[in-house]
Amino acid sequence: MNASSNIARSCGCLGKKAHAITGVFYFSSVLVLAAALFVPQCHAQLTLNFSNNTNTFIQFGGTNNTFAFSKAPNGFQWNITSEVGGSSALGLLGSVNNGPFSYGAITLSDGGNIQSANVLGPLGGLVISDGAANLTGQVNWINVTTFFESAGVFNAQVMVNVTGISYSGSNPDLQYLTAHQPGTMDLTFQFSPGMNLTMLSSGPGGYDTSYSGSISVPEPTMLALSGLGGLGLLYLRRRNR
Repeated sequence: MNASSNIARSCGCLGKKAHAITGVFYFSSVLVLAAALFVPQCHAQLTLNFSNNTNTFIQFGGTNNTFAFSKAPNGFQWNITSEVGGSSALGLLGSVNNGPFSYGAITLSDGGNIQSANVLGPLGGLVISDGAANLTGQVNWINVTTFFESAGVFNAQVMVNVTGISYSGSNPDLQYLTAHQPGTMDLTFQFSPGMNLTMLSSGPGGYDTSYSGSISVPEPTMLALSGLGGLGLLYLRRRNR
């Protein structure tokens, strides 16, 4: 890894997560596949932001209680569109393989406004290609939760962490990602009209949409807020306005 890549990485961890939390309230319907959201200590952080490739999507399988990612003809699902703390991974292609991913029984709280289910598996297989070598890792799903905000807007979170990252290539940012694992991943989905987890788990399925997200290292240090608690506080604050 070159010196310029190290210098470029500034302590921007709070700014990145604050943006992710705020963003979920501006879409007509939003799902977030996310790692635990933390109030982090300030470390040099690398964040790779990505979005789905043309004509690819995430799809929920109705009564099958599954979700999966489709692939483009090139065999990949998404591409890295921007970075925080680096630049050498821009344009690289990636995927989360091994789907479809299953989740269990849905539990309801707050009168059904919050709906949650544990993701049962299988583990996801992360792949990012630099054109010559592949970075690989394990995507550990935890649970999926949808939140009702107002006026038909549904926000959701699937808690994820990324471990077992391996890479033997020469891309500086992928080397940094490997050296500073474990990492966190979050994905944001936009459904219109809005659909909560019960709706996505009903009927024949085929509920698909585009998505974007990010992968970050090092993993933030948990202080006060974690994923469900952080979004829950925002949910209550918005509802009480």
